[in-house]
Amino acid sequence: MIFVFAHPHYPLFSWGIALICLGEGLRIWGTGYIKNYRGSMQEVEKLTAAGPYAYLRNPLYVANGIIGTGIAIISGLWWSIILFWFTFYLLYFPIIRAEENFLEKKFGATYRNYTQEVPRFFPRFSPYPERNGMFSWRVIGEKEITTLLTLGVVILLFYLRGFGFLKILNRLFLGF
Repeated sequence: MIFVFAHPHYPLFSWGIALICLGEGLRIWGTGYIKNYRGSMQEVEKLTAAGPYAYLRNPLYVANGIIGTGIAIISGLWWSIILFWFTFYLLYFPIIRAEENFLEKKFGATYRNYTQEVPRFFPRFSPYPERNGMFSWRVIGEKEITTLLTLGVVILLFYLRGFGFLKILNRLFLGF
């Protein structure tokens, strides 16, 4: 629906792409440290506290928030930013609570210490001292490539919507 009413224009389009790239960079950094990315939580053997997880507990969700904000900005519809963050809150906060409960049960005092040291969303300036984990490009190649391709298609479609042949939708839905 937002795509139909979108009105992409410069410089917002450029700012949106910058945010999408920043968010995807954070996603790649975070994803590379998770061995069972997009797998079952029950398979978690070790608490990941390296890479971006040494600075904030939910880097993938923060990255998704940055990416979503970038897409909303690309749309040229300011109200879509509010709609995105409302939806984001409704979807992600229950997931975050469930994950935190699971991790506390699985790792106990280790996880409680981690949560006292590492903030949920806003990064700390110094890394968590008990970092563990290794970055893996294999995980990026196997799992994050879908996100990269999807974002490329989304950016292309919004570009065509605002500056290419899909601009014709303005006459159909916006009357100009």
